[in-house]
Amino acid sequence: MNTDLSRRSFLKGAGLAMAGAAGVATVGMAGCSTASASEEWLPSSWTDEADLIIVGYGGCGSTAAIAAADAGVSAIVLEKSAERDGGSTGCSGGHIHTCAEVDVDEWWTTFNHGAFGTVRNEEDMKEFLQKTQQLPAWCEQYGINIDWVDESNDGHKRPKEYQGGYVSGRDGIVGMYLFEELDEVAEDYGVDVRLSNRATRLIQNPHTKEICGVVAEGPDGQELTYKANKAVLLCCGGYENNPWIQYNYNNPGVRVFGWGTPNNEGDGFAMAQSVGADLWHMHGLEWAALCYKLPSEEANCSISTDATDGITPYNYLIVDYNGKRFMKEDRTGAHDMEHQFGLDFDAKACDYRHLPFFLVFDQEFFDAKPLWDGSGRAGIINTYAGVYNYHHPEEPWLEWGSNEAAIEKGWIFKGDTLEELAANIKAERPCRTADEAIDGIDGAALAATVAQYNEYAAAGDDPEFSRDAKHMLPLGDGPYYATELGFSSINTQGGPVRNQNCQTMSPAYEPIPRLYNCGEFGSFNGFVYCLGNIFEALSSGMIAAQHAMTLEPWDAN
Repeated sequence: MNTDLSRRSFLKGAGLAMAGAAGVATVGMAGCSTASASEEWLPSSWTDEADLIIVGYGGCGSTAAIAAADAGVSAIVLEKSAERDGGSTGCSGGHIHTCAEVDVDEWWTTFNHGAFGTVRNEEDMKEFLQKTQQLPAWCEQYGINIDWVDESNDGHKRPKEYQGGYVSGRDGIVGMYLFEELDEVAEDYGVDVRLSNRATRLIQNPHTKEICGVVAEGPDGQELTYKANKAVLLCCGGYENNPWIQYNYNNPGVRVFGWGTPNNEGDGFAMAQSVGADLWHMHGLEWAALCYKLPSEEANCSISTDATDGITPYNYLIVDYNGKRFMKEDRTGAHDMEHQFGLDFDAKACDYRHLPFFLVFDQEFFDAKPLWDGSGRAGIINTYAGVYNYHHPEEPWLEWGSNEAAIEKGWIFKGDTLEELAANIKAERPCRTADEAIDGIDGAALAATVAQYNEYAAAGDDPEFSRDAKHMLPLGDGPYYATELGFSSINTQGGPVRNQNCQTMSPAYEPIPRLYNCGEFGSFNGFVYCLGNIFEALSSGMIAAQHAMTLEPWDAN
């Protein structure tokens, strides 16, 4: 039996010995029981069982598992990844938003404004917001120390007393530090995490509609069946690495590369929909900084530009395949939406007006740093590639090397003059055939665009796109360089509708018995990033586990 147990040899506060080498199940699991009924929908035997089966081991999955273990309730966590890398939380900025002791009615008003009509039930949402105020005390209870500060006047639309914070004693905007704290607490409790277990299907009683277990694919491709005595919690992340879902709900034909784990492929959608779940917030992408498209395709995740204030140093501009500027280049960072102008669509031509698009820069920019630095520099490691490289320096997720090496790979184009650079630029077009690909752009147009931009930079004024003067430097003499850009997302918000207890809801807004969904998988964030996903992940995992633990086992009678 695969246990994947903790580094420590005790269960904190539980008084139970951990499973040994023989693979004894933790926290009172029955393990490998046979079905007690003859119904055909039940498997002939169970691989293992626990009160709660938790699908996913990121922020919400770890929080739910800790809450269960502390209450003496058995849980098995099924994690698709082969590593305890923390899902989206592990690749995040690590910032927790919360509203301890804030007026819930005021918070609801602020939240509802940013939700733009996407919340299903006002009273349920208010109750959820009230429950989330446990989170600071919950973190403190388990020794997860957060440096809370008042963020009610930081320029965002927020209620009074709004607080946010990062893990104490850590330097940098790094979500993996937060997940390491959660993982350490989980290991102290002996939480049973089964790595390389990809959940594929829910087991539902066709008569009562109760969710009774999970089918998973094990490390060797074998089918595993896990009995959930009380409930299943879907903490399995979003769909940022599923282009098919993206194309159908967000941006047809245009790949948006995720900052988070490539394992977020939307596995939970088929599982939840097959048992009757309703969906919401499927249009919700939280936009990230732009990325370098060709290396992102190879890495299957965003190889990001700098996350704030555009791209550094500032002697660059962004042009479309016509060789013209079309956007405010210093609003291309995390949580900005202005670079969505790149998705402007020409209905008559049935084509995106500005795609593909390119970063154009000079020798000084080229010499300053490897372009991939934005994905993993010290203090801001908030993309999967950066986190993986941090943990595996001997075998990086993507071998970029120098910018010179990127030229050899075809990721960076070069020309001694702007006209020569334009002739060397090549790129595919969205949903077009290979013979419609870009093989050079208009050199005269590019040269004119750069000349005009240099005039704006020298004058410190950009009348076309209002780029900030301190973020504009003119391009010098040749040689010149370009690389194709792409779009990135921090995460997705869509998934099953849930209520104040994080119970998964049907289209009739009725709970599907014994099923919960947490975190970004069906986030309450309907449009604007009102709650922040780390706060919601931890809160929803805690709240779902608290509710699910009160249930009697489905086969108690």
